[in-house]
Amino acid sequence: MFATLFVAVDVSDDDVELAEIASQCGYDVIHPQVLDVDAPVAGEWHAQPCLLLRLTLASDADPSTVAHLPEVAVIKLSHPSISSSTVLAIS
Repeated sequence: MFATLFVAVDVSDDDVELAEIASQCGYDVIHPQVLDVDAPVAGEWHAQPCLLLRLTLASDADPSTVAHLPEVAVIKLSHPSISSSTVLAIS
């Protein structure tokens, strides 16, 4: 089972593109139902630039757990140009 997290990031360096941040940042999503996380890629959610993280979830993850995952999972993004991040959605 797969899901995609859409994460908006505040970038403190105007000279750094979101695609560059995506390719260079450290990342992890910690939750018992998350088995693996693909490297982030630059994307959009309703015309808002963001990072997309594709998650591999446990096969027994129920939809209500997935829906609340952004509220309870520990989402780690590490890059010197990221000042903060906010989960926009999960699909």
